[in-house]
Amino acid sequence: AGEAGGTLAATLDRLATLLERERSLTATVQSAMIYPTLLLVAAIGSITLLLTEVLPQFVPLFEENGVALPRPTQILIAVGAFVSDYGIYALLLFIALVLVARQALRMPNPRLLVDRWLLRLPVIGTLTRDVIAARFSRTLGTLVLNGVPLIGALAIVRDAIGNLAGVQAIDRATASAKGGAGLSTPLGDSGVFPVRTIYLLRLGEETAQLGKMALRAAEIHEEKTRIGVQRLVSLLVPVITIVMGAAVASIVASLLLAMLKLNDLAN
Repeated sequence: AGEAGGTLAATLDRLATLLERERSLTATVQSAMIYPTLLLVAAIGSITLLLTEVLPQFVPLFEENGVALPRPTQILIAVGAFVSDYGIYALLLFIALVLVARQALRMPNPRLLVDRWLLRLPVIGTLTRDVIAARFSRTLGTLVLNGVPLIGALAIVRDAIGNLAGVQAIDRATASAKGGAGLSTPLGDSGVFPVRTIYLLRLGEETAQLGKMALRAAEIHEEKTRIGVQRLVSLLVPVITIVMGAAVASIVASLLLAMLKLNDLAN
């Protein structure tokens, strides 16, 4: 498009901006998930250590005195024994299931079901919609402003979405555009894109400034994505901390029950 219109330098500059925005958006999500992931790994490691190394040390003390362990302690010791005996097999099974799921997600029908399910989730769904809207609007606006026809631009945009539910919505919008109808109406009917995106696209169609309005929508949703990721991480960290604290507290409580029972026996 840049070569045909004699604006190759400006086109390359816009393309560079588009790629930088895409990379920045991906890096934001990946960087934000590092700390919650490390916290989750540390929590699992700590709980596993308590279950497999600390709690079993109380078993010989009670066996020597011929007294049964408290019921909560017995349950946790049974869980620890299962982790010690079958933990590696459970981990291998989990890895195998992940690999099978990845292969299944390469097939259209399972991938479509998962993509639609993601859009229905309370927090993740809203964030996913903003990511889809940002990618769609940024790519479409860049292509249209550089002289690419709308139908050709939509054919390129559908490959940059990364969500099959969004791809289906774009395909319906493309068929509508080929028939001379508007682009915003079928996109709005799909329920995939946020209302703000639809309004801005409709305004761009009515004022013959589709590319400009699409880029404006992209800026809005990129900012919403950044804020949404920050909020999600701010929620994940305390949730993981609370869950880890509750798990450790239950294990410590079981230890205290066992120690109190030993103390009663000694008295």
